[in-house]
Amino acid sequence: MNTSRCLALLFVLFISNFAVAQRGNPATADTVSLQGQFDEMLRVSSNYQVYKTVRRTFLNAFMANVQDSINVYAEEVARLETRIGDQEAKITEQGTAIEARQGEIASLTSEKDSISLLGMPLSKTTYSLILWSAIIGLLAMLLFALARMRLAVGSARQAQHDFQQVNEDLEKSRKNRLEVEQKLRRQLQDEINKRG
Repeated sequence: MNTSRCLALLFVLFISNFAVAQRGNPATADTVSLQGQFDEMLRVSSNYQVYKTVRRTFLNAFMANVQDSINVYAEEVARLETRIGDQEAKITEQGTAIEARQGEIASLTSEKDSISLLGMPLSKTTYSLILWSAIIGLLAMLLFALARMRLAVGSARQAQHDFQQVNEDLEKSRKNRLEVEQKLRRQLQDEINKRG
C-alpha cells in the first residue's frame, strides 16, 4: 500500500507540475484574447531580480497567436475594403442611373408641358394664346361676314324693291306711251280720214 501511495503522490505531483508548466502558455488558450494571454504569461513568469523571464515556447506561441490575429484582421480589412469598393461602385452606378432618370423626367416634363404646332414645340401657354387668338379672330371674321351678309341682304332687298318700283314705273310709262301712241294714231287716222 505504501507503493500505491507513493505512486499516487508521484502522479499528483506530475499532474500539478504539468498544470503549472501549461499555465500561462498562449498555445493552450484558444478562447482567451491576446491581452488576456499576455497578462497570464506575465503573471506566471518567474522573476529574476527586476527582470521577468518568460519561456521561449510561450513567446513563440504568443507571437503565432498574434500573427494569426493579424492575418484574420488583415483578411477582414481586405474583405471590408472589397465590400466598400463594391458599394462605391454601386453608388456610382445608381448615381448615374439617377442622373439618367432625372434627364428622362426633365425630357418628359418638357414634352408634357409643350405641344407641337406645325413641327415647332410650343409651351402650353403659348399654344393656348395662339389657339384662343385664332378662335377670337375667326369669330370676329364670322361676325364681320354675317354683318356684311346682312347688309348685302338688306341692299339686295332694297335693290329688288327699287327694281320692282322701276319696273312698275316702266310699265306705267309704257302704258302711258301706248295710250299716247294710240291717241296719236287715232288723231293721225282722223287727220288722214279728214283729208282723204
